[in-house]
Amino acid sequence: MAVSIVTMNTEPKNTSILKTAAIGGAAGVALRYLKPVSQNEADTVLFGEFNTLKENNIKTVKKSILDEAQHMLSKDRNNKALKLFEERLSASLKYETAKEFNNTEAQKEAVNITKNVKKALKESSQEIKTAYKELVKKAFNKAKASQFLSENNVKQTVKQSRPVSAYLLPGILLGALCGYIYNVVGTISKD
Repeated sequence: MAVSIVTMNTEPKNTSILKTAAIGGAAGVALRYLKPVSQNEADTVLFGEFNTLKENNIKTVKKSILDEAQHMLSKDRNNKALKLFEERLSASLKYETAKEFNNTEAQKEAVNITKNVKKALKESSQEIKTAYKELVKKAFNKAKASQFLSENNVKQTVKQSRPVSAYLLPGILLGALCGYIYNVVGTISKD
């Protein structure tokens, strides 16, 4: 009895269109969360309040840092670095609110306080300068972390508000089309 070797695969090269449609749908839903949030999209979802929310968050963080500094200062009245930090931060907050209301007197006062603090720092010992820098560094890190968290919350809110069907249906259609084309090309290449 003779044995012949099969040289060609007789199995069809087709794929299930339903499977490719399901994979396409999953990719579409994943794209809903992976697509970056644009400024226009955030403004549409938040009714143009995206920048206002960021500014309010910054003011809130500055006030909380100021409150914390004042609380620490009430415990340690002799800490010169803490006094200078609290004085400059309160001037910074006055300056921001003065800018909003165009109050030039308050602006001048805040600028003068800032200049006085800088002058006092130059005349201070290295220990006070180092302590002041540490306070500024802690405040900066706290502000950055708060800004990062608030921006991420806004981005997640925008991503959640995106309609699922706008990403799911095109993904399903594209997956089904890719499966169909794969089957057609596989059939044509056999012939």
